[in-house]
Amino acid sequence: MRISTGMIYDAGVASIQQQNSKLLDAQKQVATGRRVLSPADDPVASARALEVSQSKSVNDLYASNQAYANDALKLVDSKLGSVTDLLTYVRTRAVESGNGTYSSSEFAAIASDMTQQFSALQSLANSQDSTGEYVFAGYRSNAQPFAGSLAGGITYQGDQGQRSLQISASRILPVTSSGDQIFNQIRAPAGSAYALAGAANTGTALVSATSLSGYNGHTYAISVGAGPAYQVFDSTADPTHASPITPTVTSSGSTTTLAFGGISMTLTGTPAAGDSYSLGTVAGAFDVLGNFVRSLQSGNAAVTAFGANQAIAGMDAAQDSVSQVRSAVGSRMVEVESQQNVTSAMTLQYSETLSNLQDADYASAVSNLTQRSTYLQAAQQSFMKVSNLSLFNYLS
Repeated sequence: MRISTGMIYDAGVASIQQQNSKLLDAQKQVATGRRVLSPADDPVASARALEVSQSKSVNDLYASNQAYANDALKLVDSKLGSVTDLLTYVRTRAVESGNGTYSSSEFAAIASDMTQQFSALQSLANSQDSTGEYVFAGYRSNAQPFAGSLAGGITYQGDQGQRSLQISASRILPVTSSGDQIFNQIRAPAGSAYALAGAANTGTALVSATSLSGYNGHTYAISVGAGPAYQVFDSTADPTHASPITPTVTSSGSTTTLAFGGISMTLTGTPAAGDSYSLGTVAGAFDVLGNFVRSLQSGNAAVTAFGANQAIAGMDAAQDSVSQVRSAVGSRMVEVESQQNVTSAMTLQYSETLSNLQDADYASAVSNLTQRSTYLQAAQQSFMKVSNLSLFNYLS
């Protein structure tokens, strides 16, 4: 085969470029600490590393959700802890109001204190998180859940939903609770009921006593018409209030007793047309606390005593309701912590697998770099030797 000078130069340059390319690859491996710099370096390891990287990314998202869930649950637990403290304080004041030696000014002072506690309870029920979302509003997190006032009553504007976060491939964890469940679903002790005056009543009549010997556990609504005239509706059996019940009314001075369905309820004071009352086994914490404030302001010992007894029972029931929710929140926090441990272990495992697939052995990489450098030098030196070969060098 005839070998030309051009072939010698082309072959030399190609060899130098090949060795230079391999040297650059070895330099990248040492600089980055990675053995696999492109799929061509190890197609099988590259494909496996892609799968593991995707799994690790999903695992990292779960870890992020777990952190968010833990923060949200801690916030709920903190707010419910404050609610528990407030309810305990209200109960203590309700017991204190049973002191028969207290004067009207002392009852007025307790009423003023309870008014502030009412506002504080509403503020806690309307708690927001760091993003401005209402904690106890259910899915309606952008709407204030508890609207209204002591004078007009509180209405719940949220829903029954529980916002959730996915903390693992198979677990979606609730991180909030419905305020309606916590504050509006407090149950009276067995055999008793809450008898409450409407918050927006304009008359002075308040409930001062009840007799529940024939009580069937239903919820009753009592409305006052002109006269005064009274109508009772069994909201449990007749939710549309299509069939009013006419109670037996007995009046004596400022006291009126309504008897219906084996139940009697005594009102003390003067009712006004449009006033309303309720009797049932379930009530809202705001309704019971508001009724307690009005009983303290009534100036009537029987009304105050009855309102205080209801407040004691109501705060006990509210504490039970809050405790149940806090217990569930605590269980979820334990679950999140357990899942965080699992996720952390998975993250470590994925990192180790990726390292085994992609990372370079530095001793081997440095040795390879030195070897490639030697090969490049040898290619350069050999090219210089070969390129200097010529017959003219031997002619004199």
